[in-house]
Amino acid sequence: MAAMEELEIHSKSYFVRWINVSANHTISWSIQPHKKSVNFGLFKHPGQSTQLSSQLPASASHTTDSNENLPATAATSGSRNQQSNVVEKLTGIGLKSIKWIGKCEANVVLQGTYDVPTGEGGDYALVFDNTFSKQVSKTLTLVLLTYPTGFQPHVSASASIMRSQMSGSSESLQQPRARRRGNSRSTLNAQVSDANVHTGQLQKRRRKRGQGWARRFFSLDFTSSTLSYYHDRNSAALRGAIPLSLAAVATNEKSREISIDSGTEVWHLRASNDQDFVAWKRALEKASSRGSSKDEGLTLPGRPELRLPLPLTHSPAEENEWTRVERLVSQISGSRDAVRRLARDTDPKYFVSPSPFPSPLPSSSERSRGRSPSPHPPSNDSGVDPRRPFWKRKTSGNSSHSGKQANASNSQLVVPIKEESSKPASIHSHADGMDAIHDNLMAVLRDLDNAVTEFSSLLADSKQRRHSLKPAMTSRKSMESDISQEFFDAPDGGAASPLLTIQDSDGEDDKVDGAAEEVEDDAPSDSDGESESAAPHDGASPLFPSRPKSLSPLPLEKIRRRQTILAPTVMPPSLIGFLRKNVGKDLSQISMPVSANEPLSLLQRAAEIMEYSSLLDQASQVSDSVERLMYVTAFAISSLSSNRVRERSIRKPFNPMLGETYELVREDRGFRFIAEKVSHRPVQLAYQADSKEWSLAQSPLPSQKFWGKSAEITTEGRVRITLHATGEHFSWTPATQFLRNIIAGEKYVEPVGELTIFNETTGQRTISTFKAGGMFSGRSEEVSTRAIDSSHKNLSLGLTGTWPSALSLTKDGSPTGKPIWSAGDLVPSAPKHYGLTAFAAALNEITSIEDSHLPPTDSRLRPDQRALEDGDLDRAEEVKVQLEEAQRARRRDMENAGESWIPRWFTRVSDGSDGENAWRLKGGKDGYWDERARGSWSSVVPVFED
Repeated sequence: MAAMEELEIHSKSYFVRWINVSANHTISWSIQPHKKSVNFGLFKHPGQSTQLSSQLPASASHTTDSNENLPATAATSGSRNQQSNVVEKLTGIGLKSIKWIGKCEANVVLQGTYDVPTGEGGDYALVFDNTFSKQVSKTLTLVLLTYPTGFQPHVSASASIMRSQMSGSSESLQQPRARRRGNSRSTLNAQVSDANVHTGQLQKRRRKRGQGWARRFFSLDFTSSTLSYYHDRNSAALRGAIPLSLAAVATNEKSREISIDSGTEVWHLRASNDQDFVAWKRALEKASSRGSSKDEGLTLPGRPELRLPLPLTHSPAEENEWTRVERLVSQISGSRDAVRRLARDTDPKYFVSPSPFPSPLPSSSERSRGRSPSPHPPSNDSGVDPRRPFWKRKTSGNSSHSGKQANASNSQLVVPIKEESSKPASIHSHADGMDAIHDNLMAVLRDLDNAVTEFSSLLADSKQRRHSLKPAMTSRKSMESDISQEFFDAPDGGAASPLLTIQDSDGEDDKVDGAAEEVEDDAPSDSDGESESAAPHDGASPLFPSRPKSLSPLPLEKIRRRQTILAPTVMPPSLIGFLRKNVGKDLSQISMPVSANEPLSLLQRAAEIMEYSSLLDQASQVSDSVERLMYVTAFAISSLSSNRVRERSIRKPFNPMLGETYELVREDRGFRFIAEKVSHRPVQLAYQADSKEWSLAQSPLPSQKFWGKSAEITTEGRVRITLHATGEHFSWTPATQFLRNIIAGEKYVEPVGELTIFNETTGQRTISTFKAGGMFSGRSEEVSTRAIDSSHKNLSLGLTGTWPSALSLTKDGSPTGKPIWSAGDLVPSAPKHYGLTAFAAALNEITSIEDSHLPPTDSRLRPDQRALEDGDLDRAEEVKVQLEEAQRARRRDMENAGESWIPRWFTRVSDGSDGENAWRLKGGKDGYWDERARGSWSSVVPVFED
């Protein structure tokens, strides 16, 4: 294998060049950074480790025009060569450290090799790190070769190809790029496909919401099953590549969209027309099928992207025996290759051929019949020129190298080489009998070929039989039956596509014609502005809550609340088979087994935003407008900390019934909160909280879309706050979050991108950036905040810290040491108790404040949720099914009667600015709090009755 390519590594990002190498082969690289330095290291994928597969950057790059901020490599800003820091994080998740080179100087050629030992073949990662650069993208030229150890290619031939590549010749070692450069501009949008590569243009969704799509040039190499992309057809710099064997691919025929989820990066692509979509889908199917045949992990039939950590059906002793057989066959294969090279070099014609590249080896029968050899050289999996004599000495012109690498030049790349073996004495002493020796070698070679072929077929059949999935037929109750269905889906038919299917969520408007959204060039990824206007409003929007006339039932005497709940009795089921049928669909609209839930509803999860309401109290008390903005920003970030315990990410809240409500009265904090589910398809909530100093409202449209390895968690609907003392209005759209490692590995939730808080009265705003963490270091936690005024001028105050734990004020970019927020308490042994905070543990409790005062629609009264909290999973599952069926029956009755659902406590409202589907809390005698005071609960539908 040989490749020469130019790579582009974006700022605050990294690039991974994956390469699959056989045992007893050598990886050879020459790296020349352009103008600026980068860091470099070599690591190895563990192979069959299902726990690691979804954590690895199966993509080759995390770039700024992706759809999200992504974790980058683990190098620290203080020192870019801290090997211990990087290696510790990489090896901590299972990667094997091969070499950490560190800093590669600009315009200086770095050369190196690595000999892959016996039994260590597999996927290797060349990691290029640019996370230390905040604004500057880096480019470099990489020459990458693999060849059988001790049998390097001709230096002169490689250097010639490099020179032609450096001069812009189309004769490149990177064949897909060479083909593309040869196409004329008249075929710019055409899809080009042959036996080895498929190229063409696709639209790629940008990282930030609202930035639309950008046209990019993609190349799919079938030989390596790798999808790569470039800025345009004529661009030489590779921007990213994903080996499909390490990714999940899904398609949506209706919207012509393709999602590729590598576990740490999701590419959202879209074809411009149906013809291009069909062509790309077929190409991806072809590449995925080829990639699956090389995958040694345990996979679902026809689903190479989904590895199942299931127990095998054979005994350990049998597995050890077959492992020994595989090792012996590998050794035989190596011996066969050595005999083949020796047989070729003992062919007498190599000693008389005047050509530096003699004709390929003829068989003994061909020579005996006087046939001339084929003009085409035989294929060689190693990528090395098979015509080169194995024992042939180097010419005198190369003797000066004699086991040493050529000195690096600042202007020209040189391939590192090794000393070649000299011709053994037996070859010299038997020159006259070379023909007989050659015939004997060819006979041995044919026998070895037959043996390796038969053993390989036997091993393949055995592995398929031993790794076949055999479902357990034992009858199981409740969630266990769902587990059985998820793990043991019937295998797809032989003609079934190996790709997943993106499902359309009900109520979503799929935009097929994206011409208006399409962006030609790269927009700055860290621009100050957003699509929302930062100009101050002259008048109050009707979407902002106003001061209530009273805070009934406040004030109240303080009460004690519980600090924990019962631990779950079973772990949640794996949802691999379930989720793969719902790629791209809003998971909040899908019924899941109750064991996948936590004992809280989505309404109660929404109430967790109120845990740090004291920050709003402090904001209303400070006199400086910028400092007030800092407290409001800290409040917006603080709600993310409810996901700081990673065990909480393995479960989801209950999807409320339509019309379900939840109230929260916190006499100790001086606020009241009421929420209602106002729409079922799509799921939408509405809530409002009031205190003496402020009021808060939001009409969230939450969605969780699964892309194959990770889930994208977004919430449309702005949070709006009114500070009564100053009359200021603040608003923001919640940050996008990603649930990582759904298929395998440690699951966790992390925010990505930026969070912008507007003071819509003054025009000031803050921009909080969630900093990317280590490339393999797991969750990113650092966040920094800067403030600007209505004229885009920087303001002095800011924030720094981590979203799971604490934030502090900064002034003019320097820490002040003044804490502004720290996370609250967790329940004791939180990982064993759903990962809840102490605040969340009390949300489902019925205290003296709620007892006899709740409407029949309150989440605390939901029977399946209560049964789950009490540990009765069978009853929880049974009641959940009954409630969902009753809800469907109510919807059918309304449709038959020509009626639609009307929320009881909220009414639709809009200011006409951006068409947001917002809801406002009703007031007066029809309002929730007045009805609560009366205790009548008129016109309330009992949604928990079946």
